[in-house]
Amino acid sequence: MSEEGQILFDDQGSEEVTSEQEEPLNLENRERRLVTQPYDLSLGTLVDDIKKDRLLLNIEYQRQYVWDRAKASRLIESLLLNIPVPVCYFAENEEGAYEVIDGLQRITTISDYLEGKFELKGIPVLSELEGKFFSDLSQRDQRRLSGRTIRCIVITEDSDPDIKFDVFERLNTGSARLGAQELRNCIYRGELNDFLRRVSELPYFTGILSGIRNRRMEFEELALRFLALHGTIVSYRPPLRQLLNEYMRKNRADIPNQREMDLFADVCRTVAEVFGDSAFRLSAPNGRPAPGMNKALFDAIMISFSHADRKAIRAAPQAVRELRDQLLQDEDFLFAIGRATADRSRMHYRVSRFSEGLAKRGISSSLHKALESAR
Repeated sequence: MSEEGQILFDDQGSEEVTSEQEEPLNLENRERRLVTQPYDLSLGTLVDDIKKDRLLLNIEYQRQYVWDRAKASRLIESLLLNIPVPVCYFAENEEGAYEVIDGLQRITTISDYLEGKFELKGIPVLSELEGKFFSDLSQRDQRRLSGRTIRCIVITEDSDPDIKFDVFERLNTGSARLGAQELRNCIYRGELNDFLRRVSELPYFTGILSGIRNRRMEFEELALRFLALHGTIVSYRPPLRQLLNEYMRKNRADIPNQREMDLFADVCRTVAEVFGDSAFRLSAPNGRPAPGMNKALFDAIMISFSHADRKAIRAAPQAVRELRDQLLQDEDFLFAIGRATADRSRMHYRVSRFSEGLAKRGISSSLHKALESAR
């Protein structure tokens, strides 16, 4: 089997690039509207906006401030020398405030220096300013620095949300790129996002995700994946990442109702009772569960269980384990969980095969018939 999509998370929590992450957004029948507004903002204005919560730095999705004082000092020196610095990008949220999506290190450095939080160190040109805080600068240099401007591009709230997500991905460069779910935090923060964070810590869920660590919000994305696919599996159409975006966007202000929460909990507990902590892990050459997990196998088991008689599943654990083992020896099933895993036919095939296997073992499940009709 191709390695594409096979082990999607390693035991250190790093996520490989998979075909479903590279899918283009489907915007054929919609206006591709990106609304931006450029501003040349003075450093003094930026600091004032931060103080008044008009410009937000401390937001969940952003990586932490990592610049050392030497690098920060060189930025301040560049601004004093009027050397152009890169454009910063902000996103307008529902309250009208701006969130920094590219340029956090620069904006934080500027704010910290003008607020007197560090002195200049290791500057190569304006060496006479070595060791000086902002308040130690001459009045002329203070005015010159405060008045210096930076070009800032605001992506307004009027922009198409999927286009906005795509823009965020394009701006998301560097050595520590944000994952897809981390980016969703940027755009779709709200009650649902908070709920996913809580779910990611629940033992009945984390206990079935052996093989990965939740370093890039992988657990939150898997919970979202279940919620989004459970109700839409028959009508599912790729791209999958767009389905996840849409689910978060439409439900961002709400949390799942009690019935949905009970269903999710019962599915997780059923998986644990039948498979323990290795339900979504393939076998290594030595026959033991391989490190990492397979998200496509997660779909096949979790969605099938959610539409089946789970009491009957728990009453026949050996038969269900044998079903999984048999499918993992089937080339067509392996293909459906190993290549282009977000493809509609492959998504339907793997869930249908598992649901059909349950039905053949006397476990009530009509999902495979609905999927066969939809294929």
